[in-house]
Amino acid sequence: MGRPSVAAERREQILRAAARSVARHGLAGSTQERIAEAAGLSRSHVRHYMGNRDELIDALWDHVITPYVASMAAATAGREPAARLRALVDYLFGPQMARNDDDAVIEAFISGAMHDVRLRGRVYDTYSRLEREVAAAIREAVPGCGSAESLRAAYALLCMAFGNSMLGTLPFPASRPAGMRALAERMLAALGERA
Repeated sequence: MGRPSVAAERREQILRAAARSVARHGLAGSTQERIAEAAGLSRSHVRHYMGNRDELIDALWDHVITPYVASMAAATAGREPAARLRALVDYLFGPQMARNDDDAVIEAFISGAMHDVRLRGRVYDTYSRLEREVAAAIREAVPGCGSAESLRAAYALLCMAFGNSMLGTLPFPASRPAGMRALAERMLAALGERA
């Protein structure tokens, strides 16, 4: 009888170490050697379980972003259109989007995407898919809202939510995040009034 595979456990160990490394040293400073050291493994183990650097970076992006996408989908699933849109706003401006350790990794990816075409495509694919999903929720909840208008509104909503989250560690008064959410709600209400 053979030994049980430890591949899933090792991949998780490496991805957690990679996230810590990227949060601390950025993408460029997170070499396979540095990640291996943080994981308590050899570089050859990192390559064995994760592949080359591009494959490791892709896996790290999925590791960090997938929980957000999944929890947003769970928060909005099974609701009628208007309630789904309200739940989406609740999610984007709620505690799920509060600053946490993953934000430094996500910001490193976005920053790295400015200089790396392959990485830019990877990050853009995720965010453009999210934009389309938010736009679809807007169109379903706001009869008469067209495709182009819903995409603009979705982009604005995401920018507002992500900017709100990014500035969350600064000592702005609580009225600022609340005001941003209220502004997002007014923007969505105005779409309904025009339709």
